[in-house]
Amino acid sequence: MRCMLIDDDIPTVEALRGIVNWDEFGITEVQTAHNIQDAKQLFDSGEPDLIICDIEMPRGSGIDMIQWTRERQYEGGFIFLTCHESFSFASKAISYNADSYLVKPLDKQELEAALRKSIELLKKKIMMGEYSKLGLAWLKNKDLVERGFWSDVLTAAISPRMQLIQSEMQKRELALSVHTDYQLLLVSVPRSQIERVWDESIFHYALSNLISEILISRVSLGRIIAYQADNVFYNAILIESGADMKWLQDSAEHIIQMCRQYLKCTATCYFSEKAAVSGLSQIKAELEQLDESNIIFRGKVHDQNEPFHYDTSERFTLDIELFTLLFVQKEKAQIVNRLKKELELLTSLNKLDSTTLHSIREDFLQVVYSLLSRQHIQAHRLFADEVSQQLAQNAESSVFDFMKWAQALTDKTVDSIKQVLQSEGVVERAKRYIHDNYAQDLSREDVAASVYLTADYLAKIFKNETGQTVKEYLNECRIRAAKQMLIESTTSIGDIAMDTGFDTISYFSTVFKKLTGETPIAYRSKHRTVR
Repeated sequence: MRCMLIDDDIPTVEALRGIVNWDEFGITEVQTAHNIQDAKQLFDSGEPDLIICDIEMPRGSGIDMIQWTRERQYEGGFIFLTCHESFSFASKAISYNADSYLVKPLDKQELEAALRKSIELLKKKIMMGEYSKLGLAWLKNKDLVERGFWSDVLTAAISPRMQLIQSEMQKRELALSVHTDYQLLLVSVPRSQIERVWDESIFHYALSNLISEILISRVSLGRIIAYQADNVFYNAILIESGADMKWLQDSAEHIIQMCRQYLKCTATCYFSEKAAVSGLSQIKAELEQLDESNIIFRGKVHDQNEPFHYDTSERFTLDIELFTLLFVQKEKAQIVNRLKKELELLTSLNKLDSTTLHSIREDFLQVVYSLLSRQHIQAHRLFADEVSQQLAQNAESSVFDFMKWAQALTDKTVDSIKQVLQSEGVVERAKRYIHDNYAQDLSREDVAASVYLTADYLAKIFKNETGQTVKEYLNECRIRAAKQMLIESTTSIGDIAMDTGFDTISYFSTVFKKLTGETPIAYRSKHRTVR
């Protein structure tokens, strides 16, 4: 067997060559490279059985190397070395099937353990290949066919009639029976839990792998269905009736624990009652509905027949007067902290159900919209950006998502009100917008929208400060640009009118003469003669 060592630190490479008894692991040749380019040349001259590679190097990372080799169908072992732990690197390493991830300074025992693990995996791959490559392909295809069948059942792509389901089982040559009952285990992770930490496709892969490793002893891969609905990652697991309930409960709790520890997210598990194959699509919809209504009981295992119990004997009402006062005082931190305390109190008293959270959101929006209206700020324009809309869409999914939305809403509202109260700033921004866009078909409403104000209110403060209407200022900008073009170019009067934002030559000429006292032709003739 051959091994390749890749590290830009030459002493590290030499140390690795020296501290390991390579013959003990059946490795007869050790090649070395100090950058990715040299490593690729060595690789092309003959694939090694095992690669030990530093992740962080100046001329290409270890992630680049493993991606490059896997794209060439390389199935050998891969061990990563790094100076410090990096969650981002580790997640990518998982996605490319790295065997181990070791942190420097290297411990000899850990390194040898990692080598043994890689060698054993290589031997298994070789053995399986010798048994039957066709057999492996058949097993893999069998799981894909069964997974496709269950996916069609759960989404009702196959009509939930026993005769049609039986026909599909026979058509796909699956050793299944329509007379077997199943339980559905649904694992849920909100997308907001993994934002800024994971790439979505890598997370999907990692979550499915984690679940399959925990359940693989009793559940085939063909019965673990990963999918995404709205803003939630789901894994639906089909379990034949008669399975040990204690094992199921322990496995679900293990999934939640491993997700928290390794994937840095909060998973929630839901068990269904036993059902025939024809009833599974309805069961799946009911579990998804249960997950949607789960506001404060996340990170736990739930049974379909044990609904969440909230104390709704007395409905909560947000103190609108208090929050209005805090907004007027522009106390962003106090607004968010007070709202957070209210939600935490309701959670501790088991009173925060989806209805209550929706009510709090509506009251909070009432405060915000009322204040924005007083300042003539148009809320639909202020919150029109994609981030604000996404936060608003997720706001009622959980307390975590609600607070993210409330924080962003508070920041934008208070900052916008501050800008309006400093009217000079608003007028200056409006003037700058006119300067940048005078050549366009620009209206008073367009200028007002650029500073999130109503057209009437902007017109009022603009006139007070500049002594001009928005239209007069816009025409002044256009004529100033036209004067320069008349002197410095040979462009026709008609084209200059169009290029400076006027609809017609006649209107351009009227405005030009009003502001300069001359027609455009006379102005061009006079000033060109002077020049």
